[in-house]
Amino acid sequence: MEEKVIKPHLVKPLLERVIYEKLQNPQNGVMVNIRPEDVIDVKKINEEIVRATLTRSLIITPNSLLKLSVTMSVDIPVDSIEFSRLPDPKDYIRNSQPVRIMLGYISNLITELTINSAVGPIVTPPNIQE
Repeated sequence: MEEKVIKPHLVKPLLERVIYEKLQNPQNGVMVNIRPEDVIDVKKINEEIVRATLTRSLIITPNSLLKLSVTMSVDIPVDSIEFSRLPDPKDYIRNSQPVRIMLGYISNLITELTINSAVGPIVTPPNIQE
């Protein structure tokens, strides 16, 4: 079905924003808990282009250690007729291959950004975490 809705193209996710702020080093013996949280926005740019924007933020406990979020977007060319026939077009895009590829890029960026941090490297799963 994806080949009918999403037109063939080269996936080119674009980096929109990175927030990285080191706050404190963890104290000895403190348990650090890290959970990714994803927010995805899907909007139609025109009849043939849908833009998916994904922000992955790390929820870190204790929250005094680090602030980190990465936002990327990807423009996805779609067949307007097939796209309009979908029961839930936004959900379809959220689970599409271009969004999975973008999330893989975000996961890699988070690992690279945290490799030299006091907590890291932080490796997050390459799938949506809501």
